[in-house]
Amino acid sequence: MPFGLKNAEATYRRLVDKVFNDQTGQNLKAYVDDMVIKSASKEDMLMDIQGTFDRLRSISMKLNPKTCSFGVVEGPFLGHLITKKGIKANTSKVKAITDLKPPRMLKEI
Repeated sequence: MPFGLKNAEATYRRLVDKVFNDQTGQNLKAYVDDMVIKSASKEDMLMDIQGTFDRLRSISMKLNPKTCSFGVVEGPFLGHLITKKGIKANTSKVKAITDLKPPRMLKEI
């Protein structure tokens, strides 16, 4: 893009790595511009969210409230469903493949 910001993604990634270096891998997963905070209990979740908000406030970073979700047991992240049991395929994304009819003739393969 001729008029876009140059190296914005790399700069943002370095900022996230620097600010959340001790949280990343412990209770925070960050990928490009998406973040997930995971905790074992509700009390831990509230403390983790408060700590994350404090760090965001310290660097004057703002969140888009339309894209934020809090306290969810299962939710979408990068096209997948994140649950307590692990990562699942998002059924809305794979619906076209699951509804695909099997080929009837050799030419359809």
